[in-house]
Amino acid sequence: MNLVWLEDFIELARTRSFSRAAENRFVTHPAFGRRIKALEQWVGAALVTRSQPVTLTRAGKLFLDAAHNASDVLYAARAQLRESPAESTDILRLATGRTLSQTFFPDWYDGIRQHCGPFPVSISTGGAQDVIVKLAASDADLLLIYSSPATRMLIDHQRYESLTIAHEMLLPVSAPDQRGRPLYRLDAKAGAVPWLAFSQTLTLRGVLAKHLAELEQKPVLKMVYQADSYESIQEMALRGTGVAWLPQRLVQKDLAEGRLMIVGEQSLRIRFDVSLFRVRGNSNELVQTIWNYVATQAL
Repeated sequence: MNLVWLEDFIELARTRSFSRAAENRFVTHPAFGRRIKALEQWVGAALVTRSQPVTLTRAGKLFLDAAHNASDVLYAARAQLRESPAESTDILRLATGRTLSQTFFPDWYDGIRQHCGPFPVSISTGGAQDVIVKLAASDADLLLIYSSPATRMLIDHQRYESLTIAHEMLLPVSAPDQRGRPLYRLDAKAGAVPWLAFSQTLTLRGVLAKHLAELEQKPVLKMVYQADSYESIQEMALRGTGVAWLPQRLVQKDLAEGRLMIVGEQSLRIRFDVSLFRVRGNSNELVQTIWNYVATQAL
């Protein structure tokens, strides 16, 4: 048995849709279906009917209560058994994405430390769903994340409060050719452009998809590479494999030194937010001090 299977089943019962539940859980539809099948094999009974919308069988309705109870009990026990109270109070535990931990956190942390004084911090990184779960399970005091349609849907704003602490730009970039011109263009004459795409687990996938869908004139993109790491996509862009949309802080050195160039019109540049989350009512003194200071600087 895997706790992930229980969470998958709870999400499927909530959405009544395999495709919607798979998207919310940041896995492919086939992989999600295999997880539900594995859970049913473990239980020894069919839990859902594969209809539209999905419905719970009698066994599924009974097991849903057990799944909720088991998940709640396990996370509560995990929270109680984590590091000692003195240690967890003295160390700020921050969950964030891998790219933000490199491009944004160091300068942000220095600014807070100058005002609040030095304090130890422990960072855990992962995909959007991973770090949101860490906050929900009390394995992190603060969540630093790109704001996107996916994060806004996954985070319950009645339970969590947030601050917008920075703005960022998602820039379309291409490597230059030998004459210093972009290898790829994003205009009506460009035809199908090789595209380095975000996988489903990347927060900015939703930001980019929403923006492109709203454009009157959309570039024609042909996906040639997909990854769950902005740094991996950045490397392929530097090699000239295709055009990519990447966070400005990640590529600013490459742009300054001419290894990458911004392509396309201004309308293809996408502004989005960097947000900070915490559980409402968090009484940790260190968290409260940092939150109060950040709130005075919030946008």
